[in-house]
Amino acid sequence: MKSKRIYDIQDPLIDMELSKDEFGKMYEEIVATIQGADGCLESYMDYYFVVNPVRSYVLSFRGEKEKSEFYNIGLEKKCVLSLTEVHEGEERKGSVTPEPEDK
Repeated sequence: MKSKRIYDIQDPLIDMELSKDEFGKMYEEIVATIQGADGCLESYMDYYFVVNPVRSYVLSFRGEKEKSEFYNIGLEKKCVLSLTEVHEGEERKGSVTPEPEDK
């Protein structure tokens, strides 16, 4: 996260690129977990991300497996919403409350 050559990071949920600062704020607890402190391969950013071959200023997930593992860390730490919660939120936001009928 400290690389000056990286400006954006792929979001695990929406697959869009977020600014490095925005990504860091949204996924702060997960990022803190994967700083390589315990020496386990899965505790390093490089396990999850690779520099995008087309846009060298973007970190992208290595694959779906790594993206899911990253997101699952957030679920375990209760710092991200479950897909069900996200989906329910979109339904509520997109629903229209019917106007009361005049009698």
